Formats: sequence, C-alpha cells, structure tokens
Amino acid sequence: MKKLIAILAVMVLALAVSAAPAEEAAFTIRNNVTFGMNMDDVIATETARYHEIDDEHTHGGITFTEVEYEHVTENNIPCDVKYLFVANELVAVRFSYEARDIGYEQLKADLTAQYGEFGIMEQANVALGNGVYAVDDDGRPEGMAEATIINNVAVVIEKDEDDIEVTILDLSADYIKP
Repeated sequence: MKKLIAILAVMVLALAVSAAPAEEAAFTIRNNVTFGMNMDDVIATETARYHEIDDEHTHGGITFTEVEYEHVTENNIPCDVKYLFVANELVAVRFSYEARDIGYEQLKADLTAQYGEFGIMEQANVALGNGVYAVDDDGRPEGMAEATIINNVAVVIEKDEDDIEVTILDLSADYIKP
C-alpha cells in the first residue's frame, strides 16, 4: 500500500510540474545576447572583436546609445551589427547586409524559416510605436519593408537601395508606446 501511495504521489507531482506554465525562454539574438542586457554585458558577451560606441538622438526624443560591430558574419553572410540601448538596456539589434552579398528574397526566406511569415510593414507600425525609430532612424521605413511579430519581439526586414537591414526589436521595452 505504501508503494502504491508513493507511486501515486510521484505521478501527481510529475503531472503538476508538466501542467505548470512553462517560463518563457529569453529571446536570444546572437552569441547568447538577450534583450534587457546592459551595454557592458553585451560587449562582454559579443564575440566580434571591434566595437564603436555612439549616441544618437531620434525624432521621437529618445536617445539611443549604439554599439556597432563592423564586418561580422551572421548566418554565413557578412554584415554590420548595431546594438541599440535605451537607458542602458538592450532594446533592439540591427543587422545591415549589402545587397550584393544576399538578395532580399533569399534573406526573407531564411528569416521566414526561423521566425515565421512576414507581412506588410504598415500592419506592424502600431505595435512598434516609438520603436519605429529603432527600425529606421528617420522614422519612416522606405522601400520594401516587412515584419513579423513573435513572443513580443518584432523582426523587420527592410530593403533600401544598396542594403538590406534586419531589425529585431523588443516590443516589451519601456520606451515603446503605441
């Protein structure tokens, strides 16, 4: 009888643990960098060797501090990576690719396989709020721009003349107000 009670107790405990809501895993951008990290943590975690720190004021009155790594390889494609911080908290990452290195449709297909279907940018603008300045620093994505939103993270791909930019933006960041 004691064995039966012990087995039942273990089964109930196992069911309770499996039925409990799983804690959402942090969205990993690259090299174990996650949203909410501060600048020092990102610099310590990023494996690229060179970085440049720059302040930029946006039209929305938000000051982004940017940490840029040039000549990085992401998914076997050369690019520049720019980490954007507001109040020393990572809120967005922008990957800039040269169109000569990869086509828009190919990069979009690769991103779709990773993040899901992309749609017209106008549909995502409401969710982006002030975050549109992280996507495009003049606040107006031009050319081809499409987005997908998953787990409170927006992934935006934009083709602008000779380059293609992919921005990954934390929609839960405090400064974003639709």
